[in-house]
Amino acid sequence: MAAGVGTIIEWYDYGLYGIVAGLVIAPLFFPAATGTVGLLATFATFAVGFIARPIGGIVLGALADRVGRRPVLMLSIVLIGVPTVLIGALPTYAVIGVWAPILLVVLRLAQGFGAGAELAGAITLLNESATRRRKGFYASFAMATGLVGMIVATLLYTAITASVSPEAFLSWGWRLPFLLSAVLTVVAIMLRRRMDESPEFARVQIERDAGRAPEARANPLVAVWHSFLASPRNWFAGFLIPAGLNGTAYVMLTFGIGYLTNSVGLPRSQSLVVNLSMLVSGSVICVLWGQVCDRIGAKRVMYIGIVGAVALAFPYFAVLETGNLALIIVTSVVMFAFAWSAGSAGHTVLMPALFKAEYRTSGLFSSREIHSALIAGPAPFLAAALVVALDGRPWLVAALVIVTQLLTACALVLGRPFVSREELDQTPALRGVAVRD
Repeated sequence: MAAGVGTIIEWYDYGLYGIVAGLVIAPLFFPAATGTVGLLATFATFAVGFIARPIGGIVLGALADRVGRRPVLMLSIVLIGVPTVLIGALPTYAVIGVWAPILLVVLRLAQGFGAGAELAGAITLLNESATRRRKGFYASFAMATGLVGMIVATLLYTAITASVSPEAFLSWGWRLPFLLSAVLTVVAIMLRRRMDESPEFARVQIERDAGRAPEARANPLVAVWHSFLASPRNWFAGFLIPAGLNGTAYVMLTFGIGYLTNSVGLPRSQSLVVNLSMLVSGSVICVLWGQVCDRIGAKRVMYIGIVGAVALAFPYFAVLETGNLALIIVTSVVMFAFAWSAGSAGHTVLMPALFKAEYRTSGLFSSREIHSALIAGPAPFLAAALVVALDGRPWLVAALVIVTQLLTACALVLGRPFVSREELDQTPALRGVAVRD
């Protein structure tokens, strides 16, 4: 619960911003940029939050290898929660002019810095704390709870829009979900104060105190460089493994809602129903895939997800074009189950195994968050630009989804996780991985 509540807040923030981006942020903070230009400006601000993620990943990842996973997860929740509340109190362009989008960008950068340690930190803590025979099941909650944050954001947004007039929502109603994140932040801090350090990091500290393991690097850049030199191919594998699940998720959940509303012509309420269907089913199916990982291996689960996503990419966008709500919901749920849920469950097992415990967070945080800045964050912006390039047709976006999934497949071939014979024998989720001490 303590690990998962932070990812709830992180994804609550990003899910909420994704929902209101094209509907509220553009007219209130970028009023001079109308139509497609305004939408592109809004998604560019969404991507800005990812620019700071690798910086946060590098700095906080090195810190987590020095002082522990728990203190860094305490810090990250504050860095995400406080800026989210401040966005809800931020004056608009009509009140303070150009300072409105500038301050919005600053707050997005602060959120991104904290998020650089949040999800990767939760993955690390849960993976290191889980029993070996159920590692896939427990580790999958790091990703599944993230969707809970997006579900809460969507339900709050839906409830508020149904309760107030469109004018009132644009004036003040949109601020309420951001301000209410203060409650989630306080709950997260209280839970994490009672959280135990991970057993694997505790073992590393004992080894360091006894002089049997090297001390962690104080300089974050040196720490990341050390994690890279330990296995360059593993670092690059860590960079590419999340490509499919992240690229697809941000296309389907962030770009998708704007596309369904603005291009396909679905009412806003129906577009939100589509998103909510993916989120609810995706969180449950992610945990189910985690259990499958504990039977057949996380690597095999990820390959199943890749094959399903590639096969469904073009049919998925063809169904969106029909405007048939029931058909769109069913296809979206199935696509999301393969393209996001399977990859999410599998990578929570494989990513930590790419790096040894003494430098794990330096390697995992940096590789994953540099990926977020270069691939995941720009995905909605790139998808919107590709649609513009084809005069409103989505086929290049389908190709983008396929490319991100194939990048993940390449990473699974490239990576050589550090797995001993004992770990392989005792950890069913590692089946399909070669032994490497």
